[in-house]
Amino acid sequence: MKLTYWVAANLEGDKTDAIIARTKHDCEQKILAYGSPAEYAPPVKKSFLYEDVFDLFEMATAKDGGRGMG
Repeated sequence: MKLTYWVAANLEGDKTDAIIARTKHDCEQKILAYGSPAEYAPPVKKSFLYEDVFDLFEMATAKDGGRGMG
């Protein structure tokens, strides 16, 4: 299976301060709602493949956000 999402990195903060959304439009709207657009990089599309729910769980909880999740 494939999971696709959009990420706008916080230019002044930590990776955990990034905005994550299902669509580019939603990501852009969250940037406007949560802070100044100058604080965030433009949204970037991310995708990765996983076999099953356990594989997805393992990726999400592994060290540094898991394999291929960065």
